[in-house]
Amino acid sequence: MNYAEKITRIIVDMYKPNGPKNKSNVDVYDMSDSFNARVGDEQIPLMIEYRERGIIERMTSESLTPFAMGYVGQPDEHGKVTAETGVAVSYHGSSDDIIGAGKVKMDLPGAMFPQEGMFYGFFGLENSAGKRITSNDVCFEVKNGNPDMYVDSMPFRSELQKLLDWATAQADTQFGDIKAKWEALRDTILEMIKSGDTDLTSLKNRIGLAEADLDKLLKMIDDKNLLTLDDFNKLKDDLLNRMSVVEHQDILNYRNKLKYKTISATIYNDSETISNDQLNHIQATGADLTLVTMVTVDNANDSSPTDISDTTFNDLIDRANKIGLKIGMLKPHIGIAGEHDSFSRKDYLPDDPDGFFENWKDLMIHYADLAKNNGVPILCIGCEMFNQTDVKYLTKWQDIYNTIKAKYPDLLITYAMSQYEFFEFENQGQIASVVDYIGMNIYPSYISSEYKSGLKANQLKGAWWTDWNGNQFMEQLDEYYDEYQKPIFVTETGLMPYRDGLAHLISSYITDGNENYDAQAIGYKAALEAIAKDSHIIGVSIWHASKPFSFINEDVSTVTPSEKVLTQYFKGGKI
Repeated sequence: MNYAEKITRIIVDMYKPNGPKNKSNVDVYDMSDSFNARVGDEQIPLMIEYRERGIIERMTSESLTPFAMGYVGQPDEHGKVTAETGVAVSYHGSSDDIIGAGKVKMDLPGAMFPQEGMFYGFFGLENSAGKRITSNDVCFEVKNGNPDMYVDSMPFRSELQKLLDWATAQADTQFGDIKAKWEALRDTILEMIKSGDTDLTSLKNRIGLAEADLDKLLKMIDDKNLLTLDDFNKLKDDLLNRMSVVEHQDILNYRNKLKYKTISATIYNDSETISNDQLNHIQATGADLTLVTMVTVDNANDSSPTDISDTTFNDLIDRANKIGLKIGMLKPHIGIAGEHDSFSRKDYLPDDPDGFFENWKDLMIHYADLAKNNGVPILCIGCEMFNQTDVKYLTKWQDIYNTIKAKYPDLLITYAMSQYEFFEFENQGQIASVVDYIGMNIYPSYISSEYKSGLKANQLKGAWWTDWNGNQFMEQLDEYYDEYQKPIFVTETGLMPYRDGLAHLISSYITDGNENYDAQAIGYKAALEAIAKDSHIIGVSIWHASKPFSFINEDVSTVTPSEKVLTQYFKGGKI
């Protein structure tokens, strides 16, 4: 690497020859003279020129994408930054980053620079089949960041820092006693940052006290003194909005926190309901229940779906209430009677489309009643109904949405799109226009073959950006957010607990009865770590509490590695 050749370009050789050592005499290319960053920097361009034994890499492989992986922190006694001394960071680019003639331009996000220290890692290229080629180890300096100096740049600045900037600005205006009170609040927040205090309850209490003091001062304010009543109300509303956002953010680590964390389980009929053991295991993870109900049809052309009985529904609600398990979402699925959830809803084509939508509207109003009467905040009005979400039926869905919202304006509506639907952005994907939360069922292919011990979540989570089948889920997810400005709910994600569960949605080992919960656990962890990187996602539902996707062992007294991961992230607050 001739990192001094040009300040704007770094040359790396895939041959990984021995070369200059860094300041700690470690065999790693220190590129700090040509490239560095500061905590909080965002979209920083980095130009890389790849060579192989000195010859420019021609990049003839199709669908190449660049990536960078490493750690940011303080070097250890050997001059390296590892998992013990740093924070893991990664960047997965797209084919648009490939310029040609060996060159790649990466716009590195702020997540690559989470703290002061050194980046220690490597760059590389990956093709659509997952074949990778990597560079030498490289390092560069990440300089100290000052939370006071930045303008708004969500999602890479913490909500606490934004609140501090805002409070400081208010203190600088002529609000009389308000100035002193905001200065005191600013000093308190600064002290919390210095001491690493991320206690949201304490922060909210302190902000609440400041708000109470402002209420007292309201009586002193009129158009002739300090500021107008409209000015004050705007200030107060802004504060309340910021507090709401703070509740769902990890203050200092820019980590997305979910408002809804659920696990799916299904009622099929009166005799096949959700067991108490399943309810207990879901409750133990700290999750709410996404209650899936099987609404049956006689065949793929039947226009008159039949709902489960209210008796079965009410029995489940009573049993969940007894153990304190909340229902986070109602989610009816269309299926063939007696075939559980194996019916391909993509192939459902009712003979009488108008009659079907009349029947479905009546069903959804009934489910809206059930949701409202049982304190369920979200209703999913359909799942993976590819032919029914054709854009020609969009007015039918709009009518269902409008009717429910007229009756229950606070009930939140979503629809669970399959990838067949959400990759049809201009057709089936337009159902995103008639929901409150955009629902997406996402099942990445994390690896190409079977699970091997030693896999790490950081190696696998990139599948949410580009999986082994070439699907770019996060890019599509962000496109929906950009277009519709609505939060995303990952209405299904999960994998079967078998050796090939990370590679295939449907395992080849279902009948063997030889579950591998380690493979499922690392898949769960990769999914939740990926979700924690995207602030557009508001909720997730893990699929499922029943076989063949279940995280629960037949010996229900045991706790599987999969359940431990869910508990760490849900009850443990990691997401």
